[in-house]
Amino acid sequence: MWMKNFPAIKLSIFFVVGILLGRLFLVNIPIFIVLVILAVFSFLFYGKYPKDILHLFTNILVYTCIIFFGNLVSQLNEPHYNLLPESIYRVNNVKVIGKISNIELARHSEIVFNVETQSTGISDTILNNPLNFICRIKGNKKQLDSLYDRIAIGNTIHFQGNFYKGNEERNPGEFDYNKYLRTRGISGVLTAYDVSSLKIINDDKNILSTIVFIARKNIEMQLEVLYDMRSASLLRGLLLADRSLISYDTKTEFINSGILHILAVSGLHVGFIILIFLFLFGRFNIYLRSILTIVGLIIYLILIGPPPSAFRAGIMAIVLIATIITNRSTNLFNSIAIAGFIILFIHPEELFTAGFQLSFSAVISIAIIYSPLRKWLISSQINSRGIKNVIMFIAFSLAVQIGTLPFTIHYFGKVSLVALITNLIVIPLVGIIIGIGILSIAIALMSIAIAGYLSLVNNLIINFIYYLVHLIGSGSQSYLRISGFSVYDIVLFYTFLSIALVFYRKFNNYVARIILLMLCVFNFLLLSHFDNKELMPDNKLSVMMIDVGQGDSFLLKFPNGKTALIGAGVATYSYDTGERVILPLINYLGINKIDYGFVSHIDLDHYGGFISLIHYGKISKIYKPVIDSSESNDVRFEKYLAANKLTGNYYRKRIIKIGNARIYVLNFFDYNSSDSNNRSGLLKVVYGNSEFLFTGDLNKQGEEYYSKIYGGFLDSDVLKVGHHGSKTSTSKEFLKFVTPEVSLISDGRQNRYYHPAPQTLDNLKDINSKVYRTDISGAVLIQTDGSNIKNINWKGM
Repeated sequence: MWMKNFPAIKLSIFFVVGILLGRLFLVNIPIFIVLVILAVFSFLFYGKYPKDILHLFTNILVYTCIIFFGNLVSQLNEPHYNLLPESIYRVNNVKVIGKISNIELARHSEIVFNVETQSTGISDTILNNPLNFICRIKGNKKQLDSLYDRIAIGNTIHFQGNFYKGNEERNPGEFDYNKYLRTRGISGVLTAYDVSSLKIINDDKNILSTIVFIARKNIEMQLEVLYDMRSASLLRGLLLADRSLISYDTKTEFINSGILHILAVSGLHVGFIILIFLFLFGRFNIYLRSILTIVGLIIYLILIGPPPSAFRAGIMAIVLIATIITNRSTNLFNSIAIAGFIILFIHPEELFTAGFQLSFSAVISIAIIYSPLRKWLISSQINSRGIKNVIMFIAFSLAVQIGTLPFTIHYFGKVSLVALITNLIVIPLVGIIIGIGILSIAIALMSIAIAGYLSLVNNLIINFIYYLVHLIGSGSQSYLRISGFSVYDIVLFYTFLSIALVFYRKFNNYVARIILLMLCVFNFLLLSHFDNKELMPDNKLSVMMIDVGQGDSFLLKFPNGKTALIGAGVATYSYDTGERVILPLINYLGINKIDYGFVSHIDLDHYGGFISLIHYGKISKIYKPVIDSSESNDVRFEKYLAANKLTGNYYRKRIIKIGNARIYVLNFFDYNSSDSNNRSGLLKVVYGNSEFLFTGDLNKQGEEYYSKIYGGFLDSDVLKVGHHGSKTSTSKEFLKFVTPEVSLISDGRQNRYYHPAPQTLDNLKDINSKVYRTDISGAVLIQTDGSNIKNINWKGM
């Protein structure tokens, strides 16, 4: 009945179907025109033919027209950008002339802005077609502050920097940043390390954009004056939709606590802003108050950007307010449908974004689950208003979590077990923080002293939130990790949720309701396993060469489920492959802990990533070369291991039995080469008739030493090529003993060492060894059942 009374719902549903079908085919415009004409004629002749037949025919035509219209809008809105070829990954000294189209708020020792180019110089080639780049300048803070005050949106500039294409999905489960950039028309990132790399050619300004940016900068400056750094970072996210200063660890803790949504300006924040406006305009009549609220909301959205989440929430809020002042029905489903239609009409691709899916699943869940619960609570016999409000808030939070659960699992791979508690405490506090934050900024224009007292209160509240989130969200007990939750699982979840909601109301018997819910849960769990595909299944030996750039890291899963990590890539001040690559990867694969960690040797590109993995408690046991007291890195690492109760097991000739597999440690305890590379762990992994040899950065001297000792025992099916394919390793003499059918080379794309060396590749070609390289393929997955060795296309799974 409600579908009949609110046609916007049907319009939006069929419009969405059209956009979805746009992924499969594009509508032919003449056919669409013919269908529209037929639909118009069916209305004109309505009543001249049997009503039922014509009614059915008209409905089919109208709905088909709406589907085709959605398809057509999707087709017409398909962006057509000028982009650099995908083959261009890294180029130094790229020169561009163009206009600044956007400037982000200041970061620590970095300025970030967007440029629409008029010309682009790459090597000796000049490209005159317009391109878009994200530009970064890093360097001296004083010079950066001066530049930050001078540049403006609309300036024509000359900029010179090093070009990097966005990272692709190089390892399973990784975010494809390159795809994200290119869908927004951005070819990549230009980075410079000197303010002199930017010269302003013309200081023309985009007036409106400049006014908005100046307003944002002034608010940012007030936040820095009034608040400590952590509080200012959070308020920048809450008020200005800029989360760049919030640390990776903090964001992770917010995810684990189930409150990441407060860091994105969305429906929650827009709701608080509306409440503030309604309070400010409370003395006016409903029409003027509503109009002023809409105007204020639009100004706020312009001020913050707006990000897609805020734009969606703003559209929805405006629709709801408009329905009230026009005396239209305020049916929430209808308002959701109208807002969804407007957003998708403007940006059809929003349908496929995580933000859109989370926003609308949350609001729809509120309408379906929370609304009837609220009505029941209002009419209940609970007399205490406080208790009733707490129960309502819990019901509201639970409804949102149920509605968004599939998308949360799909995108984050985890479910917070403490979200109800943290939301109950944090969300009201966020409303207070936003209110005090806005008030303190406004009062600061008149009195910094009074604003300072307000900011002290806000600092206390914000630091309490940080403390609470860290306390709850820093440990693994706060969430449940679920990997491989697919689109099929999402559809299945909503199907059974719909069945449960429809039939729950029809059953009056509580036993029948419980049985219904149990059957829905059981069938969902049963059917959701049908599309499960494990990248690294039990009963096989899986070896994944992880793409950690110019470094080494190999993840092994043995037939009995035990795991090992040989090397963990690099850790620098700006980038840690342990935290940013390996930790997300093992989480994605559902690996809770690495049973055996092998530090090949103390080179930063081999052991660095272990530091963060140990910090997060992901390594059970460590093997490494014997300590070299003359090497400070080794001494510090030993102290770190001892502090984390991981006494190093030194490499010496031994056999580690792992189920039916074996790891042969071939190093001699007393072999002390002056070259740290030659102290690399030499490991042979054997399962059935399949053999893998890992050599670290072993060079030719080390290869010769071990060849004399082991000879034919070095023979292996798969070789981890030494030292990233450098010419100093993988000699012809060594290959005579190893004779690998498959060779694995871990190296960074366009690395400054020019690895792998042509000489090494020629040596491998001479023995007909199949070569896989991370710089070309990204991560490489090899599996064996003990007899046959296969290269697994993980991107196709």
